[in-house]
Amino acid sequence: MERHLFLTGASGSGKSSLLRETLGENLALSGGYVTEAIYGSYGELTGFSLSPAAAAANIRGFEAELFLDCRHFPPRADTEVYRQTGVRLLEEAAWYPYVMLDEFGGFELIIPQFRDALMDVLHSEMPVIGALKTAEEADALREALGLGPKYHIYSQELRSFLQQDNNTRLLDLSLLSRDTARKSVQAWIRKYLT
Repeated sequence: MERHLFLTGASGSGKSSLLRETLGENLALSGGYVTEAIYGSYGELTGFSLSPAAAAANIRGFEAELFLDCRHFPPRADTEVYRQTGVRLLEEAAWYPYVMLDEFGGFELIIPQFRDALMDVLHSEMPVIGALKTAEEADALREALGLGPKYHIYSQELRSFLQQDNNTRLLDLSLLSRDTARKSVQAWIRKYLT
């Protein structure tokens, strides 16, 4: 079983939900981060926030930080959230049994400090699990936020690295049943968290 396990698949395919459900109480032991969609009073998407991964286990004391404000068009990205908090959460992940990256492969890749911290985690001996944006999601994000060609290059480089890395397994939810993906996550938990 590879040390790094990442779910990928179309937006809304349930990558994050499957990870959170299957990890359960193990989320409280996680370094790294989670992202959350924020909805307005009428159910409309208003943005996305970043929190320490343990926040997904309903541990109190963490304050989410808005990094993408969707109340405007085009959406407004706050790169400082990833430049500061995102980098800190990746650096602090070394103190935890494993690292959660939910989601990654988005606009945060344009931030050199974040890219460096992410690659440090991916080259470390730490077990890492998470949800990775698909190439199509990355292209849609590039269009929506007006990201330049460098983002496309960084996204492709990350995906190429992960596909060639012997320590990484990518599970595409559009090609697997939810049950098969869940069993793979459970096997990863047994190997690295028990």
